[in-house]
Amino acid sequence: MLKLPASTAFNKKIPKQKFYTNLQPSSKVIRLFTDQIDTIHWTNKLAPDTLNVEAGTNVTEIQIIEISLKGEGLDEELITLIDREIPYHLVFVVRYQGYGQLWIAYKEDAKNREGKFKVNRYYKTEWLPFEELTLKLEGLNLDQIYEGFLLQIAGGELTKDEEEDLKTAIDRSNEVEKLNKAIIRLENKIHREKQYNQQVKMMGDLRKLKLELELLEKRRA
Repeated sequence: MLKLPASTAFNKKIPKQKFYTNLQPSSKVIRLFTDQIDTIHWTNKLAPDTLNVEAGTNVTEIQIIEISLKGEGLDEELITLIDREIPYHLVFVVRYQGYGQLWIAYKEDAKNREGKFKVNRYYKTEWLPFEELTLKLEGLNLDQIYEGFLLQIAGGELTKDEEEDLKTAIDRSNEVEKLNKAIIRLENKIHREKQYNQQVKMMGDLRKLKLELELLEKRRA
């Protein structure tokens, strides 16, 4: 599996009801928990007292949370709910039968809520045979290790220059995603449009979006 040091093993089951009680989610979310998630385990704790590393400025602990599914699908809303409730930086191992997938989101302090985090966009790996899931521990402190986890799990969706900070790389990745979605929406709209003059106008808008995306992609390369 992830082949993390034995010193980091935690192996504690978290009852799903914990999230119902503390957060009082809607009946829809409770139904999703019931229908999609079988068990939740807190498998590893990466911290100065379990690894020979220093705490980071932003990351003081990294928790590995394993979620076993009842079926192939997992609603991102459930991951987000768990991520917001646990006040540490998390890596999720999502498991179904003999396969697994890693999820991670960039988390930053919520300025108006002490001890809480703002959860950014999620990155995830492809589904792989469970035993092939790996994460390399790279860095001298937990900030660096967490950054390494993000880059490993995101793959080509997130790249970072040596001289820039992680937040800048994340913001650029988010902007690329937004532009890609906007381009797809506009292309679909052009295909549906019957009036030639409207098509011409939208084609101009499309060229601008593609140019903006091209410039961002060059910065990411």
